[in-house]
Amino acid sequence: MNRMKRALSLAAALVLMLGCACAFAAGDGRIRYEGEGFATPEDALACYMEGLKNLDFEQMMSAFAWETQMEHYDLRVFLERIGAYQATMRPRMPSINDFMFSANVNVLRFYQADLIYRSIEAYILGDDDPAKAATGSVTFERNSDDVGAFLEKFENGRLEKLTQMTNIRFLSPDEITDNKFSVGPNPESFIRQTACYGADEAVNLVGVADVGDETLYCYPTICRYGDRWYLVSVSSFTSMIIGVSNLNQAFVCGPGSLADLIR
Repeated sequence: MNRMKRALSLAAALVLMLGCACAFAAGDGRIRYEGEGFATPEDALACYMEGLKNLDFEQMMSAFAWETQMEHYDLRVFLERIGAYQATMRPRMPSINDFMFSANVNVLRFYQADLIYRSIEAYILGDDDPAKAATGSVTFERNSDDVGAFLEKFENGRLEKLTQMTNIRFLSPDEITDNKFSVGPNPESFIRQTACYGADEAVNLVGVADVGDETLYCYPTICRYGDRWYLVSVSSFTSMIIGVSNLNQAFVCGPGSLADLIR
């Protein structure tokens, strides 16, 4: 009887594993990284923020459109708006076949992941961030414990503090831009900036949460494809208006106002 129970348990586990594997495979056998999307832009942003709270990087990444974004992405529109082609752009080559489509999906994932990674680094290190040094780097003396002392800075408890995140809420762009988002040429500029995503609808939304005695802000671009919403970028027209630096594109968290944090 025990042997039969073990066999049934093993079979059930195998079915579960196969089911999970199939959930990430497209009908043509290609891996799909994105999830099923969300009913509202708030749901998409909440998934991203809760992933940060849970220290679950994959949950954060699951809030994004990867394949769907690249299926609709209009590189021509993007390049015409920028007026240049640069090696720092991602993606920057057309998806002319399956190979380039997959390459662009993975480059897009890397780029957004790196922006999140960079903001996490800035949050943990604070004033010790190398980007704030005059040289843009930290140097280590030979035959010293400089490296060990520097690496210990990553164990300062800042990362774990994110698990204290509470009271997730959402603001409109106008609420943090003194209504600049909706005046003058900005509404038309927002439409031009987001046209390259080829989405049915694009919005900016500001996520705010309490982290102990600090406040966290994030300001992504969120798009609707069909009836499903996804993040498409951690940065946005809103973050450009308020002048968010490259260090804080994915989020910023600290004491004081948003203006103080991005100054």
